[in-house]
Amino acid sequence: MYVIVFVLKNPKVIESVLVKLVEWAAAALEGSSNQPVLPHAIIALNASENATSTELWDVDIATTTLMREMSQTVFQNETLKKYVQFWHERDRIIRTVEDLILSYYTSIKVVRIPTTGRPNLIAKQINDLTANIRSACQVSGRRKGDLRMLLSAEDMQPYLQYAFDHFSKSIESPFDFVQASFAHSPIPDDFGGNILKLAVQLMEAWKDRAGPRPIFEELAVVVASCIMLDATRHGILGESSYMNYCKSRG
Repeated sequence: MYVIVFVLKNPKVIESVLVKLVEWAAAALEGSSNQPVLPHAIIALNASENATSTELWDVDIATTTLMREMSQTVFQNETLKKYVQFWHERDRIIRTVEDLILSYYTSIKVVRIPTTGRPNLIAKQINDLTANIRSACQVSGRRKGDLRMLLSAEDMQPYLQYAFDHFSKSIESPFDFVQASFAHSPIPDDFGGNILKLAVQLMEAWKDRAGPRPIFEELAVVVASCIMLDATRHGILGESSYMNYCKSRG
């Protein structure tokens, strides 16, 4: 799964932590394309003062409070301002530090762990940290499953080998997860496979200009013609399922 847990003891350096989280994620995105799932981020504030307000031990409140306190950092920190400009040029408006973080991560959570002297609270906060890690893993797993990119340990090995081969030749060009999946499971050389190849080529030609829906809307007429031609060539018989629909649209 894909969860990054950053543990720090000094809350005064939280700004530098946010910068590192953004820099790491940006570097990962630049080094890959067609990445199926963005990671989740959890900041563990270790050895927090025992006198911390009761409500701040709650994960959601701690997260909201920290994001609010640091919200304008994106306009004050020179490094973060660079990434704000990056997204601005791509028509994505960044107003707060949380907006920026969620451009690179699926979610951000803050968990406070108390210092010594409160064993029951320590146990509760550790359980909260564990629960949030587990929840993020489950969300990531479901998302990868929906995208048919949830890999077993056996399936993961070819991707690791492909990535090693890729970056041993070049660290400039990004690692493409889709091309890696094709290398692992080639597109079949049949009618459906050739339609998929056409869609993939169109996707590459229209990169950064159109998403899946516009691409397949443009392909619809061509694909329909190919299906009719294939059915005619092979004498495929059957009910005209769309006859009534076509008449109603005529």
